[in-house]
Amino acid sequence: MLFDDPALKQLKNTFEKEKVRKEGYVKTTDRAFGFLEVDRDSFFIAPNDMKNVVNGDKVVAIIEKDGDKTKAVPEKLVEAYLTRFVAKVLFVSGKLFIIPDHPSINIRIAADDRRKDQSVKLNNGDWVICNLKSHALQKKEFRATLDELICKKDDPKTPWLVSLRKYDLPTQEPEDSEFEFKEKDLPREDMTSIPFVTIDSEHTEDMDDALYIEENDDNYKLYVAIADPTGYIEQNTPENESASHRAFSIYLPGRDIPMLPRILSQNLCSLRENELRPALVGIMTVAKDGTLLADKTEFKLANIMSHGKLAYNKVSDYFEKVEGADFVPTEEIKTVLETLIRFTECRDKYRATHAATFKNKPDYDFVLKEDGSLDHIEVNFRRIANRIVEESMIIANIAAGSFLAEKLNSGIFNLHKGFDLQKKKDLIELLNKEHCPFNEEKLGELEEYNAIRRFAIEHNNDYLDSRIRKLQEFSEISIKPGPHYALGVYNYATWTSPIRKYGDMVNHRLLKSMIEHKEQITMPDENLLKIMNEARRTNRMAERDVKDWLYVEFLEPDIEKKTKFEAVIFEVSRGGFKAILEANGAMVFVPFSMMTEDKDSLTLQGDTGEIYVKQDLVYRLGDKINLKVVEINKKTRSIIAAPCESIGGLMLPDPYAPKKAKVAPKRK
Repeated sequence: MLFDDPALKQLKNTFEKEKVRKEGYVKTTDRAFGFLEVDRDSFFIAPNDMKNVVNGDKVVAIIEKDGDKTKAVPEKLVEAYLTRFVAKVLFVSGKLFIIPDHPSINIRIAADDRRKDQSVKLNNGDWVICNLKSHALQKKEFRATLDELICKKDDPKTPWLVSLRKYDLPTQEPEDSEFEFKEKDLPREDMTSIPFVTIDSEHTEDMDDALYIEENDDNYKLYVAIADPTGYIEQNTPENESASHRAFSIYLPGRDIPMLPRILSQNLCSLRENELRPALVGIMTVAKDGTLLADKTEFKLANIMSHGKLAYNKVSDYFEKVEGADFVPTEEIKTVLETLIRFTECRDKYRATHAATFKNKPDYDFVLKEDGSLDHIEVNFRRIANRIVEESMIIANIAAGSFLAEKLNSGIFNLHKGFDLQKKKDLIELLNKEHCPFNEEKLGELEEYNAIRRFAIEHNNDYLDSRIRKLQEFSEISIKPGPHYALGVYNYATWTSPIRKYGDMVNHRLLKSMIEHKEQITMPDENLLKIMNEARRTNRMAERDVKDWLYVEFLEPDIEKKTKFEAVIFEVSRGGFKAILEANGAMVFVPFSMMTEDKDSLTLQGDTGEIYVKQDLVYRLGDKINLKVVEINKKTRSIIAAPCESIGGLMLPDPYAPKKAKVAPKRK
């Protein structure tokens, strides 16, 4: 037959080999067409071919030419973007479909209900977890299994539940059970007469640190008592396995999911007032110039009793002499607090000359209604009581880092390596531009890094401070000692939050093993490190997602009110800039189109974080600007804002004018 002709087969194979193929990622648009992104090239994908792929798919596509135009035709799936994903339920003519919860994926996928428990009926809009089982580029259709019901569509806890399950995170703490203290035979020093105090938020129940301090002519002696959950949880037990898998307590706006059962974190281990508790106590000696005398550091097992459950705001109100303050400490506790304040000021001065002081940025607390929905957002700045606890924990963790590094050369350490020297050219250009003195040969050293940061802070140069942050390494967790440039120290190992961090439990066990002079010590390994880094990453993404969700709902009424917000610019790109609203911490995007229609006069430089009108610099990173919210996109959970005043004299467009229809771009 003609189709079996060897010559025709060979010709067909030749044609196939001659076809140009490119591997890249699919990028959708808000229209039916899309693009194949290949390195720096971009190829048009026609609407009909987009039906077989979704945003983020990695594919091999045939590049076809039609005259002077080119297009990509996806041919082979390399890696599907959708695997396990969050979606919403949609019934069409009685058939089950799901719509992925993704701003760039707007398709409905046929689904099969594979839930283990199907007693709860599914309805349109319910939130579910799905797994993709069939891809259109491979089997002509998309199909998924529906494996878990997250929550009903009208559940007020939706932002939290969906964000947690999106990253496969638990929605509840471990179940409570009976816990027996396992270290009854270990000798512990009786420190119950020492007037330790806890300082936390007013409603905190999981108090894991208590403080006491002494002072003489030369030094401060700081006692930091930390709750001891490892006395209840042994290694190689299901409870320890659970804690190591979770790795951290999860802190979301308005809610928390403890790493440990609440009976431990809020009861048995919590350093409650007037209740006997086992603790690991660090005793740090700090000279009057703020220097930690590391050779004098001691760690002891002890029994302690908190002499006072104090609250940040009440302590701060008292010492800042706020009118109407209702907290009055006993003379004993007043003496401890006054000494802690002097210690705090001492350490702050030390950092100002040896590292860099912390900018007093606000915390935004999300206050919920009884039904779990957002009521309002409170803005809280670091006050004297917050600074007391912060400085005490930092010095305790510096001491533990030095101790573990010297004795074991292992532990769970927090590292920060300073500047990313692959960006050295940009860094030098920035420092010269901002007239910041530096030694090029020492840019990789801790002292030089902190000298540059101090210069930025001392000169109130928010632009330099913002750019420095974009030119430095990310912090990381390590099982080997290393410097933490941002804190200005050579070793830093946290052990002060074992109720909340599994790494701190690990460091507790290492410190206790040296106190007990154990010969067999279980060291942390790379597998634990991998789990902790992944948990930290997913926890942060869940927190970000919840905030995005809540801010969209919270700020929607401000569109009609035309509320003016003071904001700080923190990122600039060709298409616009991002800013933080100081009144509530929301991140908003101001697109180019909201600034001007004069494309020739306005220039946004993403690499330097600057905004120019013609040749004049008008804004840069760290600058304040007045904005108003003009658009809310609930699907993408994004907030669009517009300037309240002219950018460098340019006429502002009407942010409320109807949008012009978009036209498909010309193909290459």
